[in-house]
This record gives sequence, structure tokens and C-alpha cells, in this order.
Amino acid sequence: MSDLDLLGAFPAYGEEGPVLNDWDDAEKSLGVVFPEHFKRFLGVFGGAKFDDFLRVYRAGAENPNVDLVHRTLAARETMERTRDEIRDLLAERGSSPSELVRWGGTDNADLCFLIPHEDPDRWAVLTVIGRGDEYDLYEGPVEGYLLRVLRGDLVSEVFPEDFPDEEPSYEHNPRI
Repeated sequence: MSDLDLLGAFPAYGEEGPVLNDWDDAEKSLGVVFPEHFKRFLGVFGGAKFDDFLRVYRAGAENPNVDLVHRTLAARETMERTRDEIRDLLAERGSSPSELVRWGGTDNADLCFLIPHEDPDRWAVLTVIGRGDEYDLYEGPVEGYLLRVLRGDLVSEVFPEDFPDEEPSYEHNPRI
């Protein structure tokens, strides 16, 4: 089973239905070409909320608070102005805050990013605490990172001790 399948096996509730993402607009607006594995991830989990805490955004959501493009553009500006340690980390990787893609966020204002790479298999996940200096860097796709956090295989420096729940679940909300 793939990591995406294993994530999908967690208990779910909420609305059923297809998750629609506007990939053409997102790629054009953000200046990136998304890897197919990320498109599949958002095709399943766009709009979902894990353990009533971590929201996954959707490309083309009408609500700007959960729209991948809107949230990314706002976060890029913030990260450029305020986070020296993140700018340094990205510079070491040959990247910058202007390339980050914000795929999700938490109720604590934590920011979940992708760090693009020319090789689609080398995109990484960067999760930054909303207030403080902590961050997680995961070399791999979003679904791998999220699965390992939810199963307790990876202890996040960013998320609170009570996330995830003992029995993780998610709310499926494809129209958010």
C-alpha cells in the first residue's frame, strides 16, 4: 500500500465527493509545476482537516483562507520579511521563500510548506511553527510526512504534544 492509501485508511467523516483543484491557475500563479504525487495528494485530501487541527488547502478554493494560491502568496511575503533561520535553511538548499508552496496550516498558525526542486522526487516538506523558531524538514512527499506524524513515527518539533490524537482521523471536506 502507498502512503497515500495508508492515509486514506484513517477513519474519515464529513462530505464525500471529488476534490476539485485548479492546477493550471495554481501553477501559473505560483510559477511552479507540481509533481504528480502532490496532485494526487490534494486530489484526495484537499480541504481535509486532520484531527480537527491541521487543514490541507485546495488549489482554487473559493474561500481565500483555504486556497493554496492565496495562502502561498501571503506566506511567501511573510517568510521573506520575518524568518531569518528559514531563509538561511532555504539558501543552503538553493531555494528561497519566494519559491515555497503553502499546502496547509494548523489552528495554532503553524505553516506547512513544500520546498520545490527541479527533480519532482526531491521536493521536501517544511513545517514552521507560527510563533517561535521551531521547524520540521522532511525529505519526501507530503503524504509520507503526514503519515509518519499521524502514526507517531516522526515527532514534530512544531506540532503540540496532543497532536495527533491516539486514534487519528480526518474530516473530508472537498468543497471548502
